[in-house]
Amino acid sequence: MKNKIFFLLAMLSCLIVGCKDEDIRYSIERPDDTMHLQVSNEYVELNQKFGKEEAVTFSWNEVTNAPLDSKVTYYFKLDIADNDFGTSIDKMRIPAGEHSVSFTHKKMNALLTKWKIEPGERVTLEAEIIAEIEETDCYVKPELSTVRFDAVGYEIQPYDIYVMGTALEGATDPANALKMTEEISEEVYTWYGVMKEGDYKFILNTTGQSPSYTQGSDGSVVFNEHETGNETPFTINKAGFYVLKLNIEAGTLNADYPTTDYNDVWMVGEATPAGWNIMSSTKLTKDPVNQVAFYYEGLLKTGDMKFPLELKEDWNVAWLMPIENGTHEFGDNRMEHIEAGIQGHDYKWNITKEGNYRVTLNMYTMTIDFKLLQSIPDDLPCKEIWMLGDATPAGWEQGKEAFVYDFNVDKGTFYWEGELKAGSFKCPINVDGSWAITCYMPKQAGEDGKASLNMTDVQLVQPNGNDYQWKVEESEAGQYRVELNVLTNKIKFEKKN
Repeated sequence: MKNKIFFLLAMLSCLIVGCKDEDIRYSIERPDDTMHLQVSNEYVELNQKFGKEEAVTFSWNEVTNAPLDSKVTYYFKLDIADNDFGTSIDKMRIPAGEHSVSFTHKKMNALLTKWKIEPGERVTLEAEIIAEIEETDCYVKPELSTVRFDAVGYEIQPYDIYVMGTALEGATDPANALKMTEEISEEVYTWYGVMKEGDYKFILNTTGQSPSYTQGSDGSVVFNEHETGNETPFTINKAGFYVLKLNIEAGTLNADYPTTDYNDVWMVGEATPAGWNIMSSTKLTKDPVNQVAFYYEGLLKTGDMKFPLELKEDWNVAWLMPIENGTHEFGDNRMEHIEAGIQGHDYKWNITKEGNYRVTLNMYTMTIDFKLLQSIPDDLPCKEIWMLGDATPAGWEQGKEAFVYDFNVDKGTFYWEGELKAGSFKCPINVDGSWAITCYMPKQAGEDGKASLNMTDVQLVQPNGNDYQWKVEESEAGQYRVELNVLTNKIKFEKKN
């Protein structure tokens, strides 16, 4: 009988402490709080300037009511107050032997953003430390301790990083350093462009060389608050186009040297020397330094253009085209590859200003750059001239036979090259489909209003004035170069055959 009484007492004691049965576990009272979780500040005002510094620290005492020989594991949670930790951060397991956890200004601000707390808005947060007691004969309910505090976040401002050094053309001093693109705020930055043999580093402003990021002894990225002269820069040993990706959080730098599968690129269109004759298209030159670029340097006239990737009489080829039709030379610089045989769009670039250009196509970024090297001077009487008349290939159709400005001869000289047939012509400076046009004409003409090609003096005649024209005789027909100087009012006819 005595043994049975002792057995019943033992069973009752286990029920008081708890047991493994899920139905009984939650009826057990929570152990008293012996950890007394504390927060370093009851009010935390976050500041982007101190992003990597600790903004708040939580600390607690070791559990004192755990059974002997048990194992205690601590977990930390953080959420908006009165939310029953429904949107808490993932439960953090605290390493053995530690009794505190800290958050930086940047991390805390990111959490406020995640919880959709507006910058500058004061919010009450609640932290919880959980002590899970394990390796006991009977289940012991976890001990909890909570604390509340207020926090105010900030609106993230751009955190600028620049790259400078001898490996970058014109960026050897901070004032000319090149700004990187902030891909992930205060973490990942990128820059791409042509680099030459030399060294480089990353700085945080354009007024000095510190603070900076340079190369660590193991090739990692290290932060230097002040310049000591012992920093090790990064180096480029082979000139070319590079893509830099800097991660200041992970302390890593990737300097990629991309390549391209494009072998040949041409250009065609009325803006180009070849016009719309695809088999005579102008071939671009592979850049000797930038391994992913092609370029053309020379004259572009006003009009449309695009880039074939091979030459075929039937025009069934792949193309490089703008992403919007009619994009002008200083518009959207993106381009796209259109495969041959695809019933897609036929977009073209439209050159609005005649001049000498350097056109660069980057096949890695799929961008195009039009750099105007020389343009028609602004102090000329006109910037556009056409040939018009039945002696020209287009006859009396306006706007088809344009002169080109010649940058290599006397100022004010325009030229036209083509076939002159028997007939007459004049040179309008405006074409709009109407016949109220202003034209360069012979200064003198016969009673029929016609002048021979020996008349080299010209005059600019307004609408409703004399309608003088040059006359090409049957014996004079052929291929010509016609030069007209709008400053000296002289015209020159040079027959090629």
